[in-house]
Amino acid sequence: MENHAHDMHIINIVTRNSLRVLQRISGLFSRYGVNIDQMSIFSGQDALSYFSVIVYSDDHSIQKLTNQLNKIVEVCEVRVANQKHF
Repeated sequence: MENHAHDMHIINIVTRNSLRVLQRISGLFSRYGVNIDQMSIFSGQDALSYFSVIVYSDDHSIQKLTNQLNKIVEVCEVRVANQKHF
């Protein structure tokens, strides 16, 4: 039986630069019980910020989290890549 709690997800988020957007994003991860393993943020000259977040969680929690991320006004795009670990 496969253990989905160990699936790695790379969540790429594009946001408009705004005060406290990092706080809102990280707060959602905490609210849904998804621990951030790694996070990189790049602020481009195009007034956008590019987040790359690596987490280990189940697909259901990631789906709920991404649905809520898309509701943040400053969020322009959310993409998730999965990698199964055995």
